[in-house]
Amino acid sequence: MLTRNLLLFLFVGVLFLASCQMLPPAGETPATPSVTGQPSTRLFSGANMDPVPWSEVQEVFAGDTNLKNWASALEQSAIYYGKLPATTTFTFGNEHVDAKTMRQAVNKLAHAVRTLNPKELEILLTSSYRLYQSPGSDRAGNVLVTAYYEPLLHGSLKRSKKYRFPLYKRPPDLEEVNVADWRSDPKGKRVIGRKVKGKMVPYYDRADIDRHKRLEKRGLELVWVDNELDAFFLQVQGSGRVLLDNGQTMRVGYHCTNGHPYRSIGKLLIEEKQISKEDMSLPSLRTWLQQHPDQITRVFEYNPSYVFFRKMSGEPQGNTAVPLTPGRSVATDHRLFPKGAPGLLKTSLPILAADKKTVTGWRKEIRFVVNQDTGGAIAGPGRVDLFTGFGDEAESIAGIMKSEGSSLYFIAPIP
Repeated sequence: MLTRNLLLFLFVGVLFLASCQMLPPAGETPATPSVTGQPSTRLFSGANMDPVPWSEVQEVFAGDTNLKNWASALEQSAIYYGKLPATTTFTFGNEHVDAKTMRQAVNKLAHAVRTLNPKELEILLTSSYRLYQSPGSDRAGNVLVTAYYEPLLHGSLKRSKKYRFPLYKRPPDLEEVNVADWRSDPKGKRVIGRKVKGKMVPYYDRADIDRHKRLEKRGLELVWVDNELDAFFLQVQGSGRVLLDNGQTMRVGYHCTNGHPYRSIGKLLIEEKQISKEDMSLPSLRTWLQQHPDQITRVFEYNPSYVFFRKMSGEPQGNTAVPLTPGRSVATDHRLFPKGAPGLLKTSLPILAADKKTVTGWRKEIRFVVNQDTGGAIAGPGRVDLFTGFGDEAESIAGIMKSEGSSLYFIAPIP
């Protein structure tokens, strides 16, 4: 974990939610042994965030007063920080904060939210915490906010004529390797592949998996679902629920990908003039695919990236391996921003009619959030995804959310 839905913008051009990371997190750097055997701390410079005065977000103290769920999200981040080496270091502009200090800071905030009145909380924040703003996509702070949700699918543990579209588990022959093992990369990145005659090659792409059935009959099916569109869109959302034919509900979550780059099918259809950029949304994309079933295979295979799932218990989790909080958890580029950190999001949200589907307008919103998720296409300092949760309203907001000109801030303890 984060506007017209991570999904919508993903399709329009840049998105793919990922809660589990196969690549090493670059936004946090764990302590590593030095030659003397003592821990040494490596720092990641991150996005060039600048400190800004609290007066820039003064309205949040009067506008966002029901903060119990923010406190819950902060407490989840405290759990995350508590599992890290104490010297793991996070960066806010030129400030470096270790995991121990971050844990104390978010616990202090959570306690304050639960015990102080709004004015007292404002005094604590403005005196003990510093505010940093994302430079945005244009170095002027402009951020595009989309959203994502937890979808509901229908499925079975057994394949049948009705349930014939698999959600696959991670294949055992999928490996994470140094790029240098099979192609030159000066940045020393790590990628996913498989070994063929002792050499690393890219893993199977979407066409290999779906059309050529490279993973069939290997016992990798986690569950079978009844709709191929739902199966594809679940790979965008990253996690969801599957209502089984036996009446039970299975939660599934993102495990990893096949390592191929994400390519937006929404962007493809815009370029082909099938759907205009202005009309692109999850509902319009789904409608077009339903009306052109003969094009589904071609369009899906335009995106070679493929997601593998695992069975989950409890609430959906982000890249901090703690439950996401609807309306408070956001997803950002994990290479740029401090994982688990509290923040603020200034954006616009859709106003829905009683049917929870029709948009009647947009309202300006500023709220406290927590950075607890990431995504393969949530790239750069100008992208944020808001997690909206589960249900019809969450789905509707996620399907249409796309708020440009938003702002993202992070909150760091003053040393």
